Amino acid sequence: MRLSQDVIYSLLESSPNGLLVTDAEARIVFLNDYVERLSGYRRDELLGQSVDVLVPDRSRAQHAGLRQLFARAPRERAMGSGRDLMARHRDGADVPVEIALKPIQSEGKDYVIVVIIDISERKRIEDRQRLLIGELNHRIQNLFAVVQSVALHSLGGNHPLGEAREMFIDRLQSLGRAYTMMTEQEWRGAPLRQILVAETSAFADRVSLTGLDVMVRQKAAQSFALLLHELTTNAVKYGALSVPAGRVDVRWNVDREQRPGVFVLSWEETGGPVVTQPTRAGYGRRIIEDTMRRIGKHQIEYAESGLKYRMEAPVEKVGWVIEKKPPP
Repeated sequence: MRLSQDVIYSLLESSPNGLLVTDAEARIVFLNDYVERLSGYRRDELLGQSVDVLVPDRSRAQHAGLRQLFARAPRERAMGSGRDLMARHRDGADVPVEIALKPIQSEGKDYVIVVIIDISERKRIEDRQRLLIGELNHRIQNLFAVVQSVALHSLGGNHPLGEAREMFIDRLQSLGRAYTMMTEQEWRGAPLRQILVAETSAFADRVSLTGLDVMVRQKAAQSFALLLHELTTNAVKYGALSVPAGRVDVRWNVDREQRPGVFVLSWEETGGPVVTQPTRAGYGRRIIEDTMRRIGKHQIEYAESGLKYRMEAPVEKVGWVIEKKPPP
């Protein structure tokens, strides 16, 4: 069965790809609706015009040379066998395309069928993938640096190997929890309350958490996780959480009256053993100091009633307040 010209024309018009036919002088003699949408030109504006009208200005001289080479030795070029190409939209914008060529003859005349596919979406996905890979590489390098620091300080001190190994594993687990939270938040950051709950959950009945819902930025989240892990570990070993009657009150807020706004967090222990200032700074103390050196300032008070810790930092370095929507 032979298809009628009307059926063939309808099939060409409804093709999911762009179709062009050019003559021996590279003039456009046919195009379908896809090419109109892709280029922004009306059909009557393209018919009879050189195909160069669809080539970006900067590439026309090179394109003319390539056309001449193709005309001397015409051969089929499959989709994807060429370089990345750009088509010119009527408004001057570049449109990334993939092109296939097929030379044909009809009634003794030479023509070229040009198949065009708009690959803008594919390019956007590829660019997004490259961005994500670059970001992932940065995060991995950053994580390696943090893990190296934790390993050197956890395993390089005077602690027995078993104790040092346990400290190292605990700190890695704290980092792992923070990274899990950031993954759940698509790497925007991690909820501060969730970080605190994760570090103090074993003592939930003796640790009070009072504050706004704050999302800690990605770069600060791992620092906060280690900071709060060290405060909790210290309280368990030497402070309020080392005895049944001890308590810890954690409060945080944002002072909006200051410009810029200031994030404030306090950690206050009560009911524990008498606190004395240590004679040397351990790795936990160095973590706290290094964290604040990058974010803001802090103060540790070794009061007899219990350790008191306070930090202040510009809120934009810490994160942002999650505004709750009012009930309907």
